[in-house]
Amino acid sequence: MSPDDAILGKVLRAFEQERLEAILVGNAAAALQGAPVMTQDLDFFVRATVRNEQKLARVAKRLGLNLSRPFQPVSEIMRAEGREMVLDFVFRLGPGQSFEGVRSRAVRIPVGAHRARVARLEDVIRAKRAANRPRDRAALPLLEETLRVRNALRPKP
Repeated sequence: MSPDDAILGKVLRAFEQERLEAILVGNAAAALQGAPVMTQDLDFFVRATVRNEQKLARVAKRLGLNLSRPFQPVSEIMRAEGREMVLDFVFRLGPGQSFEGVRSRAVRIPVGAHRARVARLEDVIRAKRAANRPRDRAALPLLEETLRVRNALRPKP
């Protein structure tokens, strides 16, 4: 198990303990699906509810992280950060990307003793296009090429 897998495993364990349903999105989700990208944080899509915000506070405490809302009122993310990791929790992706829709298309990927619910590469690409930040635009060609190659290699029914 790599150090990155170990960190993700700790996060997944904390989610299980708090019964938090979260979907890994962003470059980490893309990397788990074969995209040659790097990231310094883990991004998770969660439902925007008061109960989930309480769960996020308990997850942060379990992991020894400080929880904040760093970009209010411009952005609705919550960030949990510490020396070992940075977790961003988003409550909205791109237009037309509901939590339920992304979850229904998500894949389950083994990470140590856990299984991560990971947004499909198509949903990651759609979210990055909608965000339209310079770093997202920079990653798009790699993600799109990964998707093209993966689809070309997929066995035909």
